[in-house]
Amino acid sequence: MTSKSIPELLKRSLQSHMAEADLREDEEMQDIITKLSTLSDKVAAAKAQVLAKRAQKAVDKI
Repeated sequence: MTSKSIPELLKRSLQSHMAEADLREDEEMQDIITKLSTLSDKVAAAKAQVLAKRAQKAVDKI
């Protein structure tokens, strides 16, 4: 099971509310969605970097 980052969860929640017509899909909302996507990508990259460093440290100990 893969955990989702907070920005990804927020983005999905906003999209769900737009689909249910609780929120309007306007320019401001699209800007927010774009920024959340960018932040989510950065979080994923940072997580991958941390996991790679952990794996390298484990290999170095052997």
